[in-house]
Amino acid sequence: MEEYEKTLKYVLNILNRKDYTEFELRNKLETKNFDAEVVSNVISHLRNKNFINDERYVENYIYFRLNAGYGKFKIRYELKSRGIDEELIDKHLNTACEKESAERLFESRYNSFRNKKNGKIKMFSFFERRGYSYETINELLENKKGLI
Repeated sequence: MEEYEKTLKYVLNILNRKDYTEFELRNKLETKNFDAEVVSNVISHLRNKNFINDERYVENYIYFRLNAGYGKFKIRYELKSRGIDEELIDKHLNTACEKESAERLFESRYNSFRNKKNGKIKMFSFFERRGYSYETINELLENKKGLI
């Protein structure tokens, strides 16, 4: 029981600072050499108490990353690397709107690309690296045609 309490205390301490997915938390505990059975019990307990909730994590992550100017492709990749299930990602990403995010990002970056040689190409590449879809980028650049 002492090992369980030690593990639980450690997990609650790190969850106090930052949200983790179940996958990330399990990996973090394995690298700290906690007992695998105890880790499973602690994670199960925390999941039941709603301290770990991958669905809530995905909702928050998508919201904040879209507002930070990232597109759906990049967000999908980042969530998959955090061990989130494809179905859960699809469920929440399909309802998210990246066009508003792309327009805000365009407005903030417009001056840095406006007078540059090949500004439109550079703008396209910038948005592509940020994870926006080809359709979203094309639509955005077509609507703002006179600006670049």
